[in-house]
Amino acid sequence: MNTNLIIIDGHSSVGKSSISKRVSQQISRDHDAYWLHEECENHPIRHNEFSFGELGTLEGMERNRIGMLNKWKAFRDSISASGKVCVTEGCFLHAYDRYFIHSTWNENDILTYCSQVLDAINELNPIIVFLYRPDLRKSLEKAFIARGKWWRDLMLRRDDQHVYFKNHDFINENSMFSAIEYEQIKMLEIFDRLKCLKIKIDTSDEQWDDYVQEIISFIGLKYRKENPYPCDMKQFLGTYRWQNGTADDEWIIKYDDANQCLYTSLFWPYMPMKCMADNVFELISFPVELHFQKIKNNLQFRVHGNYDWEYNNQIFSRV
Repeated sequence: MNTNLIIIDGHSSVGKSSISKRVSQQISRDHDAYWLHEECENHPIRHNEFSFGELGTLEGMERNRIGMLNKWKAFRDSISASGKVCVTEGCFLHAYDRYFIHSTWNENDILTYCSQVLDAINELNPIIVFLYRPDLRKSLEKAFIARGKWWRDLMLRRDDQHVYFKNHDFINENSMFSAIEYEQIKMLEIFDRLKCLKIKIDTSDEQWDDYVQEIISFIGLKYRKENPYPCDMKQFLGTYRWQNGTADDEWIIKYDDANQCLYTSLFWPYMPMKCMADNVFELISFPVELHFQKIKNNLQFRVHGNYDWEYNNQIFSRV
């Protein structure tokens, strides 16, 4: 294995979080590695990303270019100093749909910036993994069920400033689906022109083990199949209340008979959980663990993780 940075990128709903987390777990079996979710606290790239200047002016985008390259260089230096392998999701090509669609940069400007980022982190021998789905609309529609109406409204909110609508008329929400599909096409075009170690994977079939195995093999490691940790999951069902919160601060854990797993509806309607060890569960796709214990015959858990929210290290008790 000859890399210290693996960037798993792609549009929303294609599996970046799930796959990047599992890739990091596989690498950690043989190497010192860590995983950065896009929304973790103070992410070295995502935090205050493209906030150095206005997107709509050349001067602002030049400030953004300089500022972001400095962030990537600082990120490179921190990885080098740690001696660890970093697996991070998004924050590279994903900047296209977050920022570039509203910026003054043309396609050559964007490609130049991406190439400059790769030059800045070259000493880490980075690998770029691009996840995509030819039918991105189908992927998004499925994600809307798990993530809820608020996320659907966010993704399909009318956006007249989107670069797609320079040459297309907005008609209805189908126009936004077309704009999102356009984003993925452009991200793929940039990816294909990048000069670095890279691999592209169609995740439409959602065969997660196969995709993780393909990535692990690509970086030169042996994939090890993970057996489910034995656990009586139903003992953890119930409603838990945040000790420092109000009656509205509840964390409800339910059982999914079809998938035989626990899940919660904390801020998405469906967030599956996985048993990692005795009395320890992780939120799949999130850098969050719940550590359970009994206190005076009442079950409670403490939140452990690196996610940008107020629940870190907080205790929830079953009511």
